[in-house]
Amino acid sequence: MEEEHPPVRQRGPPPPPHGGTHSGDGIDHLSALPDDVLHLILARLDHHRDAVRTSILSGRWRALMSGLSMARFSIQQIKIKSVRRAIRALGLVLGALGAQRPAFGGLRVLEICVPYGRRIYAKDVSKVLFAAAEVSPVEEFRFILPWNVDPESDSPVVLPGFHRAISVHLDVSYLVVAKLAGSFPVLERLTLKGFLLDIQALLRRCPCLRVLKIISLDARRIVIQSASLQELHILNAVKRCEYDTYSIDIAAPALKHLNLSVFTHHNCSLNISAPMVEQFSWECKYAYMATGIGELWQLTRLSLKTGEGAVTNDVDGTCLSLHISAYNTSRATEAEHTFEQEIQNLPVGDLCTLELHLSLGQTGHAWRSIVLHILGIQSIRIATQRLKLVLRRSEVEGACTADCPCHEPMQIPSLVNLQEVEIKGFRGDGYEFEFLQMVSGAAPLLEKTTTIRSAGN
Repeated sequence: MEEEHPPVRQRGPPPPPHGGTHSGDGIDHLSALPDDVLHLILARLDHHRDAVRTSILSGRWRALMSGLSMARFSIQQIKIKSVRRAIRALGLVLGALGAQRPAFGGLRVLEICVPYGRRIYAKDVSKVLFAAAEVSPVEEFRFILPWNVDPESDSPVVLPGFHRAISVHLDVSYLVVAKLAGSFPVLERLTLKGFLLDIQALLRRCPCLRVLKIISLDARRIVIQSASLQELHILNAVKRCEYDTYSIDIAAPALKHLNLSVFTHHNCSLNISAPMVEQFSWECKYAYMATGIGELWQLTRLSLKTGEGAVTNDVDGTCLSLHISAYNTSRATEAEHTFEQEIQNLPVGDLCTLELHLSLGQTGHAWRSIVLHILGIQSIRIATQRLKLVLRRSEVEGACTADCPCHEPMQIPSLVNLQEVEIKGFRGDGYEFEFLQMVSGAAPLLEKTTTIRSAGN
């Protein structure tokens, strides 16, 4: 009987000297490059995993890796309880690299995206945030949690400080932060979405903050006080996340760009101390029957823009835009407050363009009365240089009664600075031509009138 032998493994060519890589001619051209050139190659790789793969080529490349900053570490689509273990493992790797090479630049960007799950507890969120803070990314930390924390959670969420991060982006479905721990001494950019927390207490821990963006903050009263802040965005009128806002108080002496968008059932008080502001945008959406204008109309949305954001059709300056809907019958006593009360909060002294978007529906109301009512407010009448009307009617339109307030005669005020009028949806009714004649007689500087007829007329 013949003796059986195990199969013989076929081996490739021996490794090149110093663990380098072979080219077709047998010479390791890549590892022969100077260290500075290899550093440039590694630094330009988009993801840390690509850089790690290159270190398999040779021990020399592994040594070079320890002298680099890790560009990005992303944790996605794993359960939140596993996220903490992944971050702790990352921390061990970073600690080893830092101990081996003092020049190691650390982690630049840490991104965590928790997938949808059945139960996420507050203590798990806190543990993940603290683990991320211990890793301490140098440039940016991003945390995305598109799922509500379990309401039966016993422990509150605690937000730790990030002492090296320049940018922090926290995007959650809804999260209550009960306590702050630590500070953000070099933080310059902060984005918060879906939080309930003491925003002012957080700002006191961010002495270098320049840009703050708040989306869907569950707070009726918002207070922002910061000596370093230059750009502020508060967006509380986001679709499906409209939190009721009663007041906004801002004190920011270095602020240059201010963007506010809120939803309210009541009169939203606005108190702003920002002498350096160059661009200002204010938008407010109102609940039904919150703000009445005259007897037959309600304000549904108001926006005011100044600076570059207000440029409309080559007209510079402040633009005030009002979206107004008609009632079928008088409801003046049902509104929470009046438009006159609302306009007192706004800086319309340098108003250039007044845009009125009138939704007439099926009421059949004459729109002349509401336009004259608004133009009768002194601060608007004196400042307006350009008047733009956008008229929207229903395909099926009724007729209001003969004694309807919209037919009452009204006097037009003196429009001393009005230079241009534009009407979209002009139908040519008798009262519409009368309105044009009244404006022509009341505006000595009027230069241009444009009427665009409704479709089908």
